[in-house]
Formats: sequence, C-alpha cells, structure tokens
Amino acid sequence: MTAVDPDEARRLLERELDRPAYDGAHVTWWDRASRTFLDWLGSLRADGLDSPVAARTALVIAIVVLVAVVVLVVVARGLPRRRARSDADDAGGVFDDDDLRSARELLEAAQSAIRRGDWSAAVLDGFRATARGLGERDLVPDVPGATARTIAARAAVPFPAEAPALDDAATAFDAVRYLGLDADEATARRVLDTERAVRQARPARSAGPVVPA
Repeated sequence: MTAVDPDEARRLLERELDRPAYDGAHVTWWDRASRTFLDWLGSLRADGLDSPVAARTALVIAIVVLVAVVVLVVVARGLPRRRARSDADDAGGVFDDDDLRSARELLEAAQSAIRRGDWSAAVLDGFRATARGLGERDLVPDVPGATARTIAARAAVPFPAEAPALDDAATAFDAVRYLGLDADEATARRVLDTERAVRQARPARSAGPVVPA
C-alpha cells in the first residue's frame, strides 16, 4: 500500500467534492462536517506526530474517512439526473390531462402565439391542433395519450404525402416540450403549415386500422 500524505489526501477529497454530481445543493450539516474534516486533514504534518507509526496510522484513518465521505455524499445527494430526454420514445403524451381544447381552439391559440412572436407556444399548440384534428376526424386513435412521434407515424398512413412534414413537426414539438429548447419563427410557421395541410387534405384509403408504429 502506497502511503498518501495529508496534503495529497486533502487534494483528492476536494477534487472529488468539486465534481458536477455534487453541484446545485444547498449547504447542509454534511457540507459543514466535510469542510471541518478537510481543515483537520490539512492541519496534519509529519513533524506534529510523535512517531512514524502514529503518522502512518493517521494517514490510514484519513484515507478510510476519505472513502467514507465520498460514499456518504453520493448516498445523501444521489447521482445526477438526466434532465433532458433526447429519446423521443421516453417523451410523454402531447396533451396535459386537463387540456380539453378543440382543434379550432388550439389553432387559434397557436395563431395568437404567432402574432405575438411566441414561437415556442405556437409550435406546441400548432402540433396539438394537428393531433386534436386527427382525433376529431377519427383518423388517429388514442390521441390524448400518444406521443408526438406516435401521432406523426399514425397520421402518415392516411396522409403519406405529409409524412416528412409531420415528422418534422413532431421533432419540433419534442424539442420545445421535453428538451426545453426555444423554437424560431421558421419552425413555428412550418408547424402551422403542416396543420393546415393535414386539415385540408383528403385522407388516403387504408386497408386496415391505423396502429402505432
């Protein structure tokens, strides 16, 4: 076992506690306790100990405490959580549980957002207007609980010509709602153009029911 001097042990602990996994938390009793331990560790010097045996024992204790500190901090604070979902399959439904607006109401909300320059709101309500309209026309089943990707894939069956635009609109919706990104004007207007194209198009005949992709 290679001996670690107190200064090196202190540096190791400070570097561990500076990792991003420990960011964002308020100062707690554990933070104060760990800081006290760091100060004690920094005060250790070989010339302040009575013998080499005592010095070695103190270093072993310091290393054991270092490991315990790391384990307890991880247990107390947990591992960092992934805040953004990059996989659309993990995304939730397009509608909130209490959103009962009709396709017309959603479209009006999206158009109002366009007029005031709120591109992200226009993307959200514009895609919702598309989804609600598909449900109202009985072209896509289970719209309320479906994801944007699922709705786009199902809508591509009766509207194959609009498949790329539907997929683009679903991507924009997920980026705003689940990744927290801001939409731009061009994206918002494409989503509303897609809503209008789907609303005005005549659905293709299907040999069977529309099912999730």
